[in-house]
Amino acid sequence: MSSAQLAEIQRRIANVSRRLRRMQERTQRRARVLRLQTLLVYIYSGHQSDVAARFWVSHTGTSLSLGEAAAHVEWLYISASVDEKVEMMLNPRCSLGLRPLMVALRFIVELQLLSWVQFQNYECGVAPSRKMLLDHAQSCVPKDLPPSLTARLLRPFKTARSQRKALAAFRMKHRCKLGKLRSEAPIPLAEKQDKALAFYQWCNYWQANTEREPLLINMDESSLAFHWSGLAGTVAEAAVSVATDKAKLSSRRARVTYLCCITHDSTVQPLLPQVLLGNSRSFPLEFVKQAAEVEPGITVWREKSAWNSHRLMRKFLRLLCARLGDLLKTRSVGLLLDFAPCHVHDSIFELARSAGLRLLFVPPGMTPLLQPCDTHCFAAFKNNAQENWRVKKSEAGGHPTLLMWFQAVAAAVHDLVHRSWARAFESDGILQQQRNMSSHLLKQLHWSTAPPGPASVAQRGGGNSTLSAQLVWESCEIYQWKP
Repeated sequence: MSSAQLAEIQRRIANVSRRLRRMQERTQRRARVLRLQTLLVYIYSGHQSDVAARFWVSHTGTSLSLGEAAAHVEWLYISASVDEKVEMMLNPRCSLGLRPLMVALRFIVELQLLSWVQFQNYECGVAPSRKMLLDHAQSCVPKDLPPSLTARLLRPFKTARSQRKALAAFRMKHRCKLGKLRSEAPIPLAEKQDKALAFYQWCNYWQANTEREPLLINMDESSLAFHWSGLAGTVAEAAVSVATDKAKLSSRRARVTYLCCITHDSTVQPLLPQVLLGNSRSFPLEFVKQAAEVEPGITVWREKSAWNSHRLMRKFLRLLCARLGDLLKTRSVGLLLDFAPCHVHDSIFELARSAGLRLLFVPPGMTPLLQPCDTHCFAAFKNNAQENWRVKKSEAGGHPTLLMWFQAVAAAVHDLVHRSWARAFESDGILQQQRNMSSHLLKQLHWSTAPPGPASVAQRGGGNSTLSAQLVWESCEIYQWKP
């Protein structure tokens, strides 16, 4: 080996040594800065070790648990000198540069803001507005900070544009989103789980104790408007006038009831009745005749009231039986309903029994989770109907007729009828003995997996007490009879 080659090797070794030494120095500086940042978070968060532990874990990528990280943070604080703690409290900029200092302070504000948002969502049922977020974010700033640091922390909240950018970054970082909270009955978790188990017990019992192939039909009512106001779309600015959606107050307030039927069997779905129920003022006689010619598959009822009732429910059961025909003899037909007052009456139970229908009821307060019409059908149907109506209104120059409204709704019903709803029934746990429950439903019930639902009839004082206090459950005859 020549002297030149030896010198080149020595030069490379020296370069590697310098790089290693610089890496060690950078690592030591980062460890020192992270230590001071963690102390700062611990002090200015009110000595909350869990907050400082979250900061330390998020910036080190360690595999320690939060409890172990909290113990490490407390040891850092204990081992720090008194002078270091005093200087950190009185003038933190002397210990840390401005950038790492602001990172630590923003973490305190954002974590407290996130905890407050979660409390508002899950405990108060409130989705905080932009103003509420900004007001609370300012209250999350540590009180003992020097005024210059406080002003710098609040700088992103000065203008509307910077507020939008700061809140958008906060939502993206912490996996939040702009949205609405769903409304539901305030049912305790234990009661919700008991109701779901009792409901599944009835479903399993019915399917396990029938000699014929089960056919489950879900019927539910939904209110439809004649004029859908406030639909989002593109609006152009004009210097002279303001664009408006012109409609009479009576049109905006008028409603029709849609009696929707869906089933898991796609071959039976086209046979099921789809009924529009309106009062005599909303549905003139001439319109009823035109609707029968335009769309024979949709039944239009003109009654004194657009609300369902015991009489109309019996009328619907007779229509359903007529549509099913011989299927009532070859299949075990179950009709899934909610506990609306119009569904619960002795005359309805007797008519269902005589017709060969098994009635199953969704427990009160559980329809947003367990009824396929609510969980999978109505939202998509109404979006489709509104879009169809908007197109019809555009084609009519802004003045759609009642027949055009009916055509828009009929097109949405046509799409509904020709869809498969088997997945909806399985996702809600009604079929397949809860083996294919959706992850959303499992999360709502706080179940990792669906517990095995018994296929035996519920006993008095057991699952019955979770469903309804009405006369239906006294003898359970509605459920235990065999056609």
